[in-house]
Amino acid sequence: MSEENKPAETVEAATPAEAPKAEATAPAETPKAEAPKEKKPMDPKKKKNIIIWSCVGGGVLIAGIVAIVLVIVLTQVDYKESYRLAKELSEPMSKFYSGYSRCEYVVEYADSYYTSASSYSTYIEGCKEAISSETTEKIKKLGETSGVSRDSDVKALYDKFWEKYSKAVSGVDDDLSKKLDTYDSWHKFIYDGESIDIVYFSNENKIDTVADYAIKSGNDTLKSFGEQWKTKAQELYKARKDYRNGTIRYSEYSTKEDDFDDWYEESLPKLADVLPLNFDGDKSEIDEAWDDLVLVIGKKYGEKAVEDILNGGSYEDILNEIMK
Repeated sequence: MSEENKPAETVEAATPAEAPKAEATAPAETPKAEAPKEKKPMDPKKKKNIIIWSCVGGGVLIAGIVAIVLVIVLTQVDYKESYRLAKELSEPMSKFYSGYSRCEYVVEYADSYYTSASSYSTYIEGCKEAISSETTEKIKKLGETSGVSRDSDVKALYDKFWEKYSKAVSGVDDDLSKKLDTYDSWHKFIYDGESIDIVYFSNENKIDTVADYAIKSGNDTLKSFGEQWKTKAQELYKARKDYRNGTIRYSEYSTKEDDFDDWYEESLPKLADVLPLNFDGDKSEIDEAWDDLVLVIGKKYGEKAVEDILNGGSYEDILNEIMK
């Protein structure tokens, strides 16, 4: 049999048992989570620096905000309060203009026995109405309002007025009324006691009354003089009675009278030296400066009111405020 005619060798199929076993694939192991690394504590110095700079940064931010708010507030100009105070001062300033001359008379006639006590008291009351520490304080408050202090034009007019007014009331303080009462009391003493007739023809009770004007004046110098005057006047009054009764000679009485006159002229205090009051301002200039100031404040306030209306403000409310 030829090679070509040989039957092909039957290849036996491999049984499953004989088949090569596939290598078992081992399941992949789940990687273990790494344990978190333990954080090292922050360097205390570094931590302190962070806190400090955080505070500084926050502080700077707050300070910046505050500064901006302050700039806004401090640059705002509100004429309302200035206008209100100017209106309140209208009557006191009118009294000042009409009564300031009386203050000048108070000083001028303080030691004059030619001016009657009633006329002098009129000067005192007129001066009290014209000038008061309350008016001066209100004028100072006007200068502090934003409508004056933050507006250069208004501030210039206020300073001009204040310079003239403060000169006119220099030396005036909360005790002005008390000082004027002292002036009034002293003038009564001068008017009633200047003439020696009180010693000649009056009684001792009249001497006591006149002396009390000086003694109770509220001033130690005038009080001391009044006490001395009372003692000497009583002695002279007694000498006058003794002379008229014939118990002493005229020459003796005349000597006592001359001594009294000499002492009085040499010792009589000048009230302007004892208790100075200065009223040397020019009321016309003060009044003119005041009118200029009030006119500008009113104009500025009116302009601001119109601006508020244009920005939606109530015309009625603003008009009512202006007309108050």
